[in-house]
Amino acid sequence: MAEETRRITVLVGKKTYPVLTRLDNEKFQSVLEIVRENVGEVDSSVDQEERLLLACFRLAYSIDAATRKLSQALKEC
Repeated sequence: MAEETRRITVLVGKKTYPVLTRLDNEKFQSVLEIVRENVGEVDSSVDQEERLLLACFRLAYSIDAATRKLSQALKEC
């Protein structure tokens, strides 16, 4: 059964955003920590929009690298 949609206010980088989510608090906090970690790796002197874009690219690269490693491991099985 899906959780009810709820609005949460989150701080990412330099701004606060309202977010609608159906994730339970534990899952949402886990995802938010990944987002904050990636945004935090980008130089804080960069403006917020660019920081978010660069963090998005970092996350996409991480997903791509993990996918390639998993594909290679499956081929070796």
